[in-house]
Amino acid sequence: MPGLASDKTNKRQVIVACRVVEPELEWARQGDSHVEIRYIDQGLHRRPKDMAGLVQEQIDHVAGYATQIVLAYGLCSNGIVRVTARQQGLIVPRCHDCIGLLLGSPAAYKKAFQERPGTYYLTPGWVAEKKDPLGIVEYEYEPKFGRETAIWVMEEELKHYTHIALINTGVGDLIPLRQRALENAHVFKKEYEVIQGSLDYFDKIIRGPYSSDYFFNLKSGEQVTLEMYLEEST
Repeated sequence: MPGLASDKTNKRQVIVACRVVEPELEWARQGDSHVEIRYIDQGLHRRPKDMAGLVQEQIDHVAGYATQIVLAYGLCSNGIVRVTARQQGLIVPRCHDCIGLLLGSPAAYKKAFQERPGTYYLTPGWVAEKKDPLGIVEYEYEPKFGRETAIWVMEEELKHYTHIALINTGVGDLIPLRQRALENAHVFKKEYEVIQGSLDYFDKIIRGPYSSDYFFNLKSGEQVTLEMYLEEST
């Protein structure tokens, strides 16, 4: 799995992360050699049933030498449910998806969702890897169904959304990201906006503190459960 080369004689903190947040995590890390980041394919969000097994595989792989293991994942359509902490325990963000990470806090995510629940968020990582709606049409649906049907399928997936919002985290060149987000909004007839993101959560993932406002701190042997997140919603 891509990431820093593993040296099991050199104990270090390990972060298991979705590649969609690689730009922000690498900015936050800024060359800290004591932090190892192991990235997993972001396409798993479209097949969440496979996510827990692959995340667990990475946790088990580093359990013999990691001083601390942190996930850079939200609940992600229940994708990390049943992931189990090993001897180090496990630190998990209190987020339902990566949007909370990119907005900077669980509170910022909750506020954004309450103010405009019909928003489809685009991030630098999603756009760069062609996982935005147009990218999915062009690279997944169109080869199977043809252009017209592919657009229709995506329109059905987006029918409950009113806005497409680009999250500007300040990492990377915003101009091509804005152009792509505008194209998505135009094709699928949605309102467009740019929302200011934050890198605060990523800095906390790298360096802490791992306070209960931002993270679940699982003890050795504990599992990620759906109930943890349901309690957050009440």
